[in-house]
Amino acid sequence: MKNKGEVLVNKDDFLIELEDIVYDSLFIGGHKDDLNKEISANMWSISLSKQLASQFTVSDFMNFFHKVIENRKQQILKSNSDHGMLLYVWFDWQASRLKFNLISQVHERLPFSGKIEIIDQLELIINEFLHFSYHDGFADFDRELDPVKVFLISLPKK
Repeated sequence: MKNKGEVLVNKDDFLIELEDIVYDSLFIGGHKDDLNKEISANMWSISLSKQLASQFTVSDFMNFFHKVIENRKQQILKSNSDHGMLLYVWFDWQASRLKFNLISQVHERLPFSGKIEIIDQLELIINEFLHFSYHDGFADFDRELDPVKVFLISLPKK
């Protein structure tokens, strides 16, 4: 079934698609000069229609992120790298996308140009994403430019 040029997907089909992200390869840079390559290679972005978002719970996405984190930990441990990675997640409300990325721990700060607020509860970001009113299109409104909430976790090389 098609709607507005998009293929409608149910929750189960979407979860199957997310499995590709869980097992995607990780690029681990060797030094600070690899930051842009890490950002490009390790960026994932998730968008949902409003109808599909209503089928998901925070728990569904927490399970997904637990799998991602475990997979990335294993990739780091099996790598030749001598350092770990930083995984960070945020909701890009302008694009209506849940995004996450990994960069090497050698970097001194996350690559955001604006203000950010580091939070320790990923659930808050997922909840904001799932309950966003504009999944099917961007509304013309002025939103307060609050700091972007970013969940951050260190995945060390043990």
